[in-house]
Amino acid sequence: MKPAVSAARSNPQAGFTLLETLVALAIAAAAFAVIVDFSMRTLRNWHRGDQAMAAMEMITRGIGRLQTDLAVSLPMSVPGGDGAAVLFKGDANGLVFAAATGYGTGNRGVELISVSAFQDREDIALIRNRGPVANPQPELRDPVVLMRGRMRVRFSYRDSNGKVLPTWIEQPELPAAVAIEIFGAQGNPILPVPALITLPQNYSVECFNPPSDKANIQVRCSQGNNEQDPDSDDQSQPAQRRQ
Repeated sequence: MKPAVSAARSNPQAGFTLLETLVALAIAAAAFAVIVDFSMRTLRNWHRGDQAMAAMEMITRGIGRLQTDLAVSLPMSVPGGDGAAVLFKGDANGLVFAAATGYGTGNRGVELISVSAFQDREDIALIRNRGPVANPQPELRDPVVLMRGRMRVRFSYRDSNGKVLPTWIEQPELPAAVAIEIFGAQGNPILPVPALITLPQNYSVECFNPPSDKANIQVRCSQGNNEQDPDSDDQSQPAQRRQ
């Protein structure tokens, strides 16, 4: 029996030695570590891609909702004011304006729309509120989150000549457009260019509230510097939209 055992041990194909087994395990462990690292990187990149797509969808929906509201904005005068300014107030953090949404009171469904950015823990939330147009103004209600995340939102305004203004307060007409800039947590712009929302109508508040002294004051109800007599036929339909 002893010669048979010795022959088996001297045969190189009889099995693996302990050293060979350890080397094979080490190679397998290294290959497994590379595969796991590659899989984790792929999953993280996939997850980041899903997050980026979800964020862009949220931003697109929020801007679309604001665009829908601004499309029916009205250059009506401030309640209780002297009729020299329209009901539109905008700064870098938000804007308030009157709009014929169809859900407010009256035959045109006019209501007040407010869109403002608020700090929500580590996130910024852009909130839309609504309420009746009145003086004094009651508390706005029905908050809707247009967008939320670790970002910063900044509004600016364009006049009829394209001039950029940081605020639009106590003006005799609506702005020609509202621009929205969105920045990430590091201050980098998320949108390559500001989202520009044009307002479909931009008439003087005098068209909706003609002055009583018609002999001395001309009412401007068209784009540019053209002036029209408040008794003219064109004055009967001052709320036409710009084409």
